[in-house]
Amino acid sequence: MSRSIVVTRPHHEIVTKYLCDWSKEVVDMARTKGLEVFDLDGTKSTRRNFEGYVKKHSPNFAFVNGHGNALEVAGHENEIIIDKECNLKIQIIYARSCEAALILGPSLVSRSVDTFIGYTRKFIFGYDPSKCYKPLDDVLAKLFLEPSNLVASTIIKGHPAREANKRSKDAMYKNFRKMISSRATYEERFAARWLWSNINSQVVLGDPNCVF
Repeated sequence: MSRSIVVTRPHHEIVTKYLCDWSKEVVDMARTKGLEVFDLDGTKSTRRNFEGYVKKHSPNFAFVNGHGNALEVAGHENEIIIDKECNLKIQIIYARSCEAALILGPSLVSRSVDTFIGYTRKFIFGYDPSKCYKPLDDVLAKLFLEPSNLVASTIIKGHPAREANKRSKDAMYKNFRKMISSRATYEERFAARWLWSNINSQVVLGDPNCVF
Protein backbone atom coordinates (compact mmCIF):
# COMPACT_ATOMS: atom_id res chain seq x y z
CA MET A 1 0.00 0.00 0.00
CA SER A 2 1.10 3.54 -0.65
CA ARG A 3 2.07 5.94 2.10
CA SER A 4 -1.08 7.96 1.76
CA ILE A 5 -4.11 9.08 3.73
CA VAL A 6 -7.67 10.01 2.88
CA VAL A 7 -9.51 12.62 4.94
CA THR A 8 -13.21 13.46 4.78
CA ARG A 9 -14.07 17.05 5.72
CA PRO A 10 -17.71 17.95 5.03
CA HIS A 11 -18.72 21.45 6.13
CA HIS A 12 -22.40 21.96 5.40
CA GLU A 13 -23.37 23.28 8.88
CA ILE A 14 -21.79 24.45 12.14
CA VAL A 15 -20.65 21.10 13.59
CA THR A 16 -19.10 19.84 10.38
CA LYS A 17 -17.59 23.28 9.74
CA TYR A 18 -15.70 22.97 13.04
CA LEU A 19 -14.52 19.44 12.27
CA CYS A 20 -13.48 20.51 8.76
CA ASP A 21 -11.44 23.51 9.87
CA TRP A 22 -9.72 21.69 12.73
CA SER A 23 -8.90 18.73 10.47
CA LYS A 24 -7.00 21.03 8.13
CA GLU A 25 -4.14 21.01 10.64
CA VAL A 26 -3.78 17.26 10.16
CA VAL A 27 -3.96 17.57 6.37
CA ASP A 28 -1.22 20.21 6.37
CA MET A 29 1.00 18.20 8.71
CA ALA A 30 0.70 15.09 6.55
CA ARG A 31 1.72 17.05 3.48
CA THR A 32 4.78 18.52 5.22
CA LYS A 33 5.87 14.93 5.87
CA GLY A 34 5.69 14.20 2.16
CA LEU A 35 2.64 11.97 2.34
CA GLU A 36 0.08 11.77 -0.43
CA VAL A 37 -3.14 13.25 0.95
CA PHE A 38 -6.57 12.79 -0.60
CA ASP A 39 -8.47 15.65 1.01
CA LEU A 40 -12.23 15.26 0.48
CA ASP A 41 -13.13 18.79 1.47
CA GLY A 42 -16.72 20.04 1.46
CA THR A 43 -18.75 18.82 -1.49
CA LYS A 44 -16.00 16.31 -2.35
CA SER A 45 -16.89 14.33 0.77
CA THR A 46 -19.16 11.80 -0.97
CA ARG A 47 -19.36 8.02 -0.92
CA ARG A 48 -18.40 7.80 -4.58
CA ASN A 49 -15.24 9.85 -4.04
CA PHE A 50 -14.28 8.10 -0.81
CA GLU A 51 -14.68 4.60 -2.22
CA GLY A 52 -13.00 5.63 -5.47
CA TYR A 53 -9.87 6.97 -3.74
CA VAL A 54 -9.65 3.99 -1.41
CA LYS A 55 -9.99 1.41 -4.20
CA LYS A 56 -7.58 3.20 -6.54
CA HIS A 57 -4.88 4.33 -4.12
CA SER A 58 -5.18 1.92 -1.14
CA PRO A 59 -4.41 4.53 1.53
CA ASN A 60 -2.96 3.27 4.80
CA PHE A 61 -5.03 5.61 6.95
CA ALA A 62 -8.50 7.19 6.75
CA PHE A 63 -9.42 10.12 9.00
CA VAL A 64 -13.20 10.40 8.75
CA ASN A 65 -15.13 13.40 10.06
CA GLY A 66 -18.88 13.86 10.00
CA HIS A 67 -22.20 13.04 11.56
CA GLY A 68 -22.91 9.41 12.24
CA ASN A 69 -24.38 6.73 14.44
CA ALA A 70 -23.64 3.16 15.46
CA LEU A 71 -24.12 1.90 11.90
CA GLU A 72 -22.69 4.56 9.59
CA VAL A 73 -20.71 7.76 9.05
CA ALA A 74 -21.87 10.53 6.77
CA GLY A 75 -20.20 13.10 4.55
CA HIS A 76 -21.47 16.12 2.60
CA GLU A 77 -25.12 16.91 3.34
CA ASN A 78 -25.21 13.75 5.49
CA GLU A 79 -24.78 11.34 2.59
CA ILE A 80 -23.69 7.99 4.03
CA ILE A 81 -20.10 7.32 2.99
CA ILE A 82 -19.23 4.36 5.24
CA ASP A 83 -21.55 1.66 6.55
CA LYS A 84 -21.06 -1.81 8.02
CA GLU A 85 -21.34 -3.44 4.60
CA CYS A 86 -18.26 -1.63 3.26
CA ASN A 87 -15.35 -3.85 2.26
CA LEU A 88 -12.62 -1.23 2.03
CA LYS A 89 -9.02 -2.34 2.59
CA ILE A 90 -7.53 0.27 4.92
CA GLN A 91 -5.04 -0.37 7.72
CA ILE A 92 -6.37 2.22 10.16
CA ILE A 93 -9.59 4.25 10.31
CA TYR A 94 -10.17 7.01 12.84
CA ALA A 95 -13.81 8.11 12.80
CA ARG A 96 -14.49 11.39 14.59
CA SER A 97 -18.19 10.70 14.58
CA CYS A 98 -20.89 9.71 17.05
CA GLU A 99 -21.16 6.08 18.20
CA ALA A 100 -19.26 4.64 15.21
CA ALA A 101 -17.30 2.23 17.41
CA LEU A 102 -20.45 0.42 18.59
CA ILE A 103 -21.38 -1.61 15.49
CA LEU A 104 -19.68 -0.04 12.46
CA GLY A 105 -16.16 -0.33 13.85
CA PRO A 106 -16.37 -4.00 14.86
CA SER A 107 -17.98 -4.86 11.52
CA LEU A 108 -15.21 -3.19 9.50
CA VAL A 109 -12.49 -4.81 11.62
CA SER A 110 -14.06 -8.21 11.06
CA ARG A 111 -14.05 -7.64 7.29
CA SER A 112 -11.11 -5.63 5.97
CA VAL A 113 -9.78 -3.01 8.42
CA ASP A 114 -6.88 -3.75 10.77
CA THR A 115 -7.63 -1.07 13.35
CA PHE A 116 -10.59 1.21 14.03
CA ILE A 117 -10.49 4.12 16.47
CA GLY A 118 -13.77 5.78 17.33
CA TYR A 119 -16.41 6.46 19.96
CA THR A 120 -18.96 4.21 21.62
CA ARG A 121 -21.07 7.24 22.57
CA LYS A 122 -21.76 10.56 20.92
CA PHE A 123 -18.64 12.59 20.13
CA ILE A 124 -19.45 15.97 21.65
CA PHE A 125 -17.62 19.27 21.72
CA GLY A 126 -18.50 22.66 23.13
CA TYR A 127 -18.16 25.80 21.09
CA ASP A 128 -18.61 29.56 21.41
CA PRO A 129 -21.46 30.72 19.10
CA SER A 130 -19.66 34.02 18.59
CA LYS A 131 -16.76 32.12 16.98
CA CYS A 132 -18.74 29.84 14.69
CA TYR A 133 -17.43 31.62 11.59
CA LYS A 134 -13.85 31.30 12.86
CA PRO A 135 -13.66 27.85 14.50
CA LEU A 136 -9.89 27.93 14.91
CA ASP A 137 -10.23 30.98 17.18
CA ASP A 138 -12.67 29.18 19.48
CA VAL A 139 -10.83 28.42 22.74
CA LEU A 140 -13.68 26.29 24.08
CA ALA A 141 -13.78 24.07 21.00
CA LYS A 142 -9.98 23.79 21.13
CA LEU A 143 -10.23 21.91 24.43
CA PHE A 144 -12.06 19.13 22.56
CA LEU A 145 -10.77 19.19 19.01
CA GLU A 146 -7.05 19.64 19.61
CA PRO A 147 -6.81 16.42 21.68
CA SER A 148 -8.90 14.48 19.17
CA ASN A 149 -6.58 15.68 16.39
CA LEU A 150 -3.78 13.96 18.29
CA VAL A 151 -5.20 10.58 17.31
CA ALA A 152 -4.63 11.36 13.64
CA SER A 153 -1.35 13.26 13.97
CA THR A 154 0.22 10.60 16.21
CA ILE A 155 -0.67 7.87 13.73
CA ILE A 156 0.77 9.91 10.85
CA LYS A 157 4.02 10.28 12.80
CA GLY A 158 4.37 6.51 12.81
CA HIS A 159 3.27 5.59 16.31
CA PRO A 160 0.98 2.60 16.96
CA ALA A 161 -2.76 3.04 17.35
CA ARG A 162 -2.66 2.39 21.08
CA GLU A 163 -0.16 5.24 21.53
CA ALA A 164 -2.33 7.57 19.45
CA ASN A 165 -5.29 6.72 21.65
CA LYS A 166 -3.27 7.22 24.84
CA ARG A 167 -1.81 10.59 23.81
CA SER A 168 -5.25 11.83 22.86
CA LYS A 169 -6.81 10.67 26.12
CA ASP A 170 -3.96 12.14 28.19
CA ALA A 171 -4.49 15.51 26.50
CA MET A 172 -8.24 15.30 27.06
CA TYR A 173 -7.78 14.47 30.71
CA LYS A 174 -5.37 17.40 31.14
CA ASN A 175 -7.99 19.71 29.64
CA PHE A 176 -10.73 18.14 31.76
CA ARG A 177 -8.81 18.92 34.95
CA LYS A 178 -8.47 22.52 33.77
CA MET A 179 -12.18 22.70 32.98
CA ILE A 180 -13.25 21.67 36.49
CA SER A 181 -10.70 23.84 38.29
CA SER A 182 -11.43 27.09 40.10
CA ARG A 183 -9.83 28.96 37.19
CA ALA A 184 -12.34 27.62 34.67
CA THR A 185 -15.07 29.71 33.12
CA TYR A 186 -18.73 28.83 33.54
CA GLU A 187 -18.80 27.57 29.94
CA GLU A 188 -15.78 25.33 30.53
CA ARG A 189 -17.22 23.83 33.71
CA PHE A 190 -20.55 23.19 31.98
CA ALA A 191 -18.86 21.53 28.99
CA ALA A 192 -16.50 19.38 31.08
CA ARG A 193 -19.06 16.56 31.24
CA TRP A 194 -18.90 16.23 27.44
CA LEU A 195 -15.13 15.93 27.42
CA TRP A 196 -15.32 13.29 30.15
CA SER A 197 -17.74 11.34 27.97
CA ASN A 198 -15.32 11.54 25.02
CA ILE A 199 -12.48 10.28 27.20
CA ASN A 200 -14.46 7.24 28.31
CA SER A 201 -15.96 6.40 24.93
CA GLN A 202 -12.85 6.67 22.72
CA VAL A 203 -11.68 3.13 21.96
CA VAL A 204 -9.28 1.15 19.77
CA LEU A 205 -10.74 -1.88 18.01
CA GLY A 206 -8.73 -4.55 16.21
CA ASP A 207 -4.93 -4.45 16.33
CA PRO A 208 -3.76 -1.85 18.89
CA ASN A 209 -0.18 -2.17 17.65
CA CYS A 210 -0.99 -1.34 14.05
CA VAL A 211 1.39 1.29 12.62
CA PHE A 212 0.79 3.59 9.66
